[in-house]
Amino acid sequence: MKLMWTLLPLLLLDLTVFTPALPFSKRHIDNPKSLVPGGNRRYCDVMMRRHWLIHKGKCKQINTFIHENLSTIEDFCRTPPVPCINSPSMNNCHDSTHDVSVTDCFASAGARPPHCHYRKKDSTRSIRVGCEKGEPVHLDG
Repeated sequence: MKLMWTLLPLLLLDLTVFTPALPFSKRHIDNPKSLVPGGNRRYCDVMMRRHWLIHKGKCKQINTFIHENLSTIEDFCRTPPVPCINSPSMNNCHDSTHDVSVTDCFASAGARPPHCHYRKKDSTRSIRVGCEKGEPVHLDG
């Protein structure tokens, strides 16, 4: 019985980790918007670490957190395809059908791990997502 409880997390991991939308979700979905220690001005500093977006000796320069359910973003994958702007190798991007709440995080000049600091910009705007098999895999803008 003990072995079963030991293997259960691995089985659950196997069911969740390998869906295409999970990396997108891990990098970009924060719904509802998280409250972070230090207040709203520290949102990007905390969230970039929390989502493991600071690694391999580099501070990720830009990341966008979308404050919508993943299912809402998946619905955008059903809109007519448009060219991807930031990833020309992808040809299956889709525009949002309505504006969504987002927080854009920009690395401060000279930021280096482990001291990555970010500026943030909250807004409500349209987004463009790259999709594969009906699931978002890339945020194009």
